Amino acid sequence: MMRQLLLGLGLLLFAGIALADPMKIGFVDLDKALRELPEAQVGAANLNKQVEAKQKEIEAKRQQIDAFQKSLEKDFPHLSNAQRQDREAQLQSMILSLQQFQRQAQDTLNYQRNQILKNIQTQLVKVVSQIGRAGHYTVILNDKSVLYVSGAIDLTGQVVAAMNSTISAAKSTGKK
Repeated sequence: MMRQLLLGLGLLLFAGIALADPMKIGFVDLDKALRELPEAQVGAANLNKQVEAKQKEIEAKRQQIDAFQKSLEKDFPHLSNAQRQDREAQLQSMILSLQQFQRQAQDTLNYQRNQILKNIQTQLVKVVSQIGRAGHYTVILNDKSVLYVSGAIDLTGQVVAAMNSTISAAKSTGKK
């Protein structure tokens, strides 16, 4: 008796799903969208400039350390024990300072990169939601959770175009 009741409920549920509106599925390739969005490209270009500037600073500090080390090696036989210890301590301090600078630079660049991505992704989610509601989609998937995608359901181009028009409209009104 219980088995028949559960079977009947299952059939009713399945029939309800079958009679409901057809499922409409969309797909957005987030990596592709991020590569194609001008805002992401500008952010990446700015980060690359900052990376290059930090790398130049790091290289200059390395050259300074190398020059100091060569000077220490050259002068080493002529230095007293106290002078040797002072110069070796200076060298160690310079090396530690360089390592700290590298960590801080990496942390700063990672933070800035994450902020740029967070802002873009927030806008992207809003645009995808708007497209989903306007297009009456049941679900829109991203590339991180899909094994196969038909080109017929790929909305990436539509999302990029909507993001670009949203960004253009915001810039023309002075908002972001």
